[in-house]
Amino acid sequence: MSRSSQQFPARGAMRTSILNCLALAAIAMGGFTTPLPPALAAEIAGEVPATGNPGLRQQGDALYQQICAACHGGDGSGGPGGAPDLRQSAIATAADGGRTLKAFLDVGRPERGMAPFLLSEAQNAQLSATFRSLRAAAEAATGADSSGVDPVLVGDPAVGKAFFNGPIGRCNTCHAVEPDQSSSAANLAHIARKYPDARNLQNNMLLNRVFFWSPALSEDVTATVSYREGRSYSGFLSSVSDFKVIIRDKAGVETTFSRDKGEPHVVLQDRLQHHLDLLEIYRDADIHHLTAYLTTLK
Repeated sequence: MSRSSQQFPARGAMRTSILNCLALAAIAMGGFTTPLPPALAAEIAGEVPATGNPGLRQQGDALYQQICAACHGGDGSGGPGGAPDLRQSAIATAADGGRTLKAFLDVGRPERGMAPFLLSEAQNAQLSATFRSLRAAAEAATGADSSGVDPVLVGDPAVGKAFFNGPIGRCNTCHAVEPDQSSSAANLAHIARKYPDARNLQNNMLLNRVFFWSPALSEDVTATVSYREGRSYSGFLSSVSDFKVIIRDKAGVETTFSRDKGEPHVVLQDRLQHHLDLLEIYRDADIHHLTAYLTTLK
């Protein structure tokens, strides 16, 4: 929602006068120490095209890499932790000089792992310019693709296969890719049939434990409860804290153990730990290459 028409109804000299008044007010509040640069004033006033202001994008790009890229990817398309595609976000790309963006970032979305970011008006305007530029670039790339190839498939299948079988990915140590071949994890022989949409395939390839995940909803994490005198119990983890641990058996029957000063000792084992470790290692290129390879497994 843009309020520029309400805050800056005048044009020309009157608009400049209002912006200078805002700058003086900011000085009094400990904000800007010089009058607003014309490019920043135009951005905040919402007088810029959808691609953003070129002069501000350089500053916005640097800020984006500092606080956004780790979760949302280098191009804003989203990341392995389930962070959304900012190029499609009405909040991120609102053409109002960053006002809508600032209202969101001031609060964040803690329940989804998104902490607040208290940025200045100028910084939000700079980020806004970057987000609109990323959106415009994505739209241009999609419009220019007349080959019918999914724009998600920008990786090299051969490179993805090498990562899959290599010493970093090590995916082949758990996942078979040949029909009827046994493996300790899911056989991926026909994964591209299960997920014909490349974007869905990519999203499901990346382990997501950000949004309301609980060990009680899966059998991924096992817990071993051990007492000093030798008693030991194992089961699927339901919950654990300094005060108690709850495990369950295959039938779903739960057993609760009270804890006091670390007794009993609890050891957790996550069968998907390597997937979690990879989230810290993946580069955007690795994800694209892997996606391209997995789409060949039909």
